[in-house]
Amino acid sequence: MRMRPALALLLVASPAFADTFGGFSGVDRPYLVSPDRVCAPLEVKDGVATGTPKCEKTATDAIAHLDIKPPTPAQFKARASGKKLEVTNKAGDVVVTWNAPDPIGKVVDVFTTKYEDRVAVTYTTRRLGKEVTDVVAFELVKTSGRTEPAQPTVQQPTPQQPTAQQPPEDPKVTKAVLAARKIQTKAAWQAVLAIDPEHSEAQYRLAKLAGKAGLPQLQKLAHSKRPDAIEWLVEARFDPAFGALRADPAFRTAVGLDRKPATVYEQVMGFGGQWEQTGTSCDKAQVNLNLQRDRTFKLRVKTTCEGQVFDLPFKGTWRLDGQGIVLQLPPPKGQAASQKDEAPCGLEKQGAEDALHCDLGRDLEFTVLPTRR
Repeated sequence: MRMRPALALLLVASPAFADTFGGFSGVDRPYLVSPDRVCAPLEVKDGVATGTPKCEKTATDAIAHLDIKPPTPAQFKARASGKKLEVTNKAGDVVVTWNAPDPIGKVVDVFTTKYEDRVAVTYTTRRLGKEVTDVVAFELVKTSGRTEPAQPTVQQPTPQQPTAQQPPEDPKVTKAVLAARKIQTKAAWQAVLAIDPEHSEAQYRLAKLAGKAGLPQLQKLAHSKRPDAIEWLVEARFDPAFGALRADPAFRTAVGLDRKPATVYEQVMGFGGQWEQTGTSCDKAQVNLNLQRDRTFKLRVKTTCEGQVFDLPFKGTWRLDGQGIVLQLPPPKGQAASQKDEAPCGLEKQGAEDALHCDLGRDLEFTVLPTRR
């Protein structure tokens, strides 16, 4: 079940078509237009996108490897005037401005991914005397293909040190945190900070309650020396509460979206902890690995061949270990956990992507890529 190298897609300019949006890839940047054309989203820099999407007619098996997800209606909106297209978030802020090659008739629909890192707009235009529908997509948050970290407009916070030890928590803090988790109010989390001014979760929760106004709290958290601070910053990257901030350079800098991962935790959890291997009949298993911040995981390995289906679910806990992680599976009933119940997963490169190669023993191994949904 070893992963084969990804097929290279040569994305060239497309001719005029009445297009339909088919969905975004769950494992890479591209999106599907009509039944068989794969396109690359336009990169957004300082709220502006330029050029036109590059597309190529693609074979069915190559499209299958991209794991295209059905389109989802977005909370984003779009408006057009002449050739100018503007995309706004749910707060009404403009996140993308783009000039189309031809005058735009009207906006038809807007779609996005679950994490709102990419957005697609379908619109009408006239070409060769007829009204046709075009599709353009934008990469709001750059999540792959970066050879260098983007240069932020504000000072980059110091990366968290993975070897630092979390200080033991005061019983008073533990009690205050448990109470705050139950009622989830600003006053409750401020009470935690009154006891422990650097408490990472309390800073994150207050920022989340403040929404768009929570950026200063996140920036403070970004400069924290607490080892668990990075975990809450990663949590904030795709939290819907910060959707209005996602295109803000200061927000991206605070949570680390525009730099390479500084720790193994960021490599593993940076896209939400979901990893996937696309399966092929009688050749390679479909694998879905879901890692949670609380160090639990769910794993599903499904194989299909000549009408036979084997669907194996696993669950347990995970921990960081050197340059990878270890999956701890529950031991047989009545037995203590041992190394026999552990599955090591090492980080490796698949092109420009980080990949996790896991070995569960008994000839069960796989390589998964981060999922962007």
